[in-house]
Amino acid sequence: MIYTNFREIDKAGRIVISKDIRRHLNINPGDVLQINADDEQITIRKAEAKCVFCNAQESLTPFKDKHICDSCLAKLREQ
Repeated sequence: MIYTNFREIDKAGRIVISKDIRRHLNINPGDVLQINADDEQITIRKAEAKCVFCNAQESLTPFKDKHICDSCLAKLREQ
């Protein structure tokens, strides 16, 4: 299903993502969104959890709003 909304940018440069789109994409308060722009369009997507050191997406441990994979965590413990 494709959701389409038209939103006006407010004076602070913000837009509102409608509740139906947030629910469909499981976007919640505090989630991080990745915003990309090229010459003609802006793309907004929910950022995936990745290791802050190597960008791995599996076996992650949360730490202060960041994620660390098991491999990098083991290397940190060795030091």
